[in-house]
Amino acid sequence: MGFCTPYGLGTETGHFSICEAEKPEGPWKRTIFPEYLYDPGLFFDDDGKVYVVHGQGKLFITELNTDARSVKGKPVEIWNKRFENSQTFGKRFGMEGAHMYKINGKYYITCPAGGTEGWQVCLRSDNIYGPYEHKIIIQDDSSYPPNGLHQGGIVQLKNGDWWFIIMQDRGPIGRVPHLMPVKWVDGWPMLGADGKDVITYPKPNVGKTSPIMVPATSDEFKGKKLGLQWQWNHNPDDTKWTLTERPGYMRLKASQAKNLKEARNTLTQRVQGPSSEGSVAIDITRLKDGNVAGFGVFQFPYAYVAVQQEGDSRKIIMCNDGESIETVDAVKSNKIWIRVRVMDKDFTARFYYSLDGQTYSPIDNELKMGLGLDWTANRFALFNFPTKANGVDGYADFDWFRFTGK
Repeated sequence: MGFCTPYGLGTETGHFSICEAEKPEGPWKRTIFPEYLYDPGLFFDDDGKVYVVHGQGKLFITELNTDARSVKGKPVEIWNKRFENSQTFGKRFGMEGAHMYKINGKYYITCPAGGTEGWQVCLRSDNIYGPYEHKIIIQDDSSYPPNGLHQGGIVQLKNGDWWFIIMQDRGPIGRVPHLMPVKWVDGWPMLGADGKDVITYPKPNVGKTSPIMVPATSDEFKGKKLGLQWQWNHNPDDTKWTLTERPGYMRLKASQAKNLKEARNTLTQRVQGPSSEGSVAIDITRLKDGNVAGFGVFQFPYAYVAVQQEGDSRKIIMCNDGESIETVDAVKSNKIWIRVRVMDKDFTARFYYSLDGQTYSPIDNELKMGLGLDWTANRFALFNFPTKANGVDGYADFDWFRFTGK
């Protein structure tokens, strides 16, 4: 697996890395290259040579040594053409995100162009260093105007069918994967049906019938491991969370932070579009002075509803992009239910709370979701952090997280 870690978009700084493992769960070994190879597509030719196609605007081919752990040759420029109908990137409307293949003796490179509202382009040549001809293989925004389909790569099934995995940027909801059929026309892999995105289409024929599956979302926290739907917002402190101290609950122990941006053990999963709803039930019995425990939507900006412990008293607050909005004082309950509804219409999130698990009260304030953290979707977030040093001994027990696509 190859990837880059750029310091800044469009700059000539950063690193290219190769990661290797015998199995997906690791352990992984990372080799960091001193060279900067932006948006790399790793390619193993049938003569044993190894290459990376890379670049933004201009595309280059760089040969690696056969162990793929170091650069062998200097980068060779293979493409520096621009598309007159691209506006999104201004002066930077060449291609990027390159993936290389060798099919029937020809070299193919698939690339996105035009940014969020762009399209997918394919290059082909009889020689890896070119010259390359090009063709737009999909340009359609009908499924989510004005955003087009781009990025991704091609795969051939055992039965000979070809498919393309591609994505569409949907703003704060995130980048949504699409599976597109491929039809070869005059030696070009054309995507979709008659040049258009396919909203409903027969599934790939993989030789067997499988049950319909959906990504994991809801969690009753009854297992000993977190499900694959969860990601920590920072590298977690594994001493500060547990699924076993109280079976059936996710216990989040407080770890010092000034605000949610710095709260280390924040457990998240992506919101989904066009609308989705997440709810949690939290036992707040063991919060300590200064603890803020709750549920919200995290990105920049972010917002949440939480219980804030102050001495022996508690209050329910809403925080919207750092501004605290007090809603209920003198909360006596030891449990709170919090619900968030997210919509791609105007990219808003609305918040609700309950003290009995039955009747939910809306909060007259909403989050205007944004993308202050580039390209990453907004996320549902479960958290507990202390604003005071003596609050580090407090903890919140999350009974469950339940997701509905309302």
